[in-house]
Amino acid sequence: MSVLLAVPMMLMRIMALTLVFTAIGGIFLAHDEMEHREHFARDVRAVNVVPPESQPPMTQESIELALKMFAIEVPATAMQPRLDLNLEDRGLTTLNGWGSKLDVTIGPAAFSSWALLGSTLAHELEVHCLQNFFVIRVKDLLGLKGTDQAEREAYLHELANSERFHLKHSDRVNIRATMDYYYPSTQPLDETLSARR
Repeated sequence: MSVLLAVPMMLMRIMALTLVFTAIGGIFLAHDEMEHREHFARDVRAVNVVPPESQPPMTQESIELALKMFAIEVPATAMQPRLDLNLEDRGLTTLNGWGSKLDVTIGPAAFSSWALLGSTLAHELEVHCLQNFFVIRVKDLLGLKGTDQAEREAYLHELANSERFHLKHSDRVNIRATMDYYYPSTQPLDETLSARR
């Protein structure tokens, strides 16, 4: 009888290990694709765009203009970002069911400057939309803080591109403080880990 119970347990372990190895393999395979994309993105980002000093109007058109101004592409995995006047955060990327496109919303807090609007769009589109939500969720379930790592990666992307967006010193300080407060680093290497596809 115990042999009959051991077989399903062994199958469950094999299935769990298969999921883990598939997720890990997906990260390594996607790394090459990301290297290629980031090489192209570095060339595009080399063009210095100086955003207007004025505050952008809180409109969908401002989002569209910021995408063009900072050469931010909407990945095929995402819908066009849209304004959400009820969103308390600067931005949010949501997966509304497996197989659907990611929903990217931008809140009023992102409209304090063109620089912050561009940085927020990059946070959502250039990082979150390229991350693997399945891997993030599995890490969360295993207690490995997948969401924290994913957010740190997005905030670090903003900080690394602060010159591209012409972020003010106060914006950089706020971004760093938000990251460190809500998503503190637990390991010295967690800033190199990625859940990107």
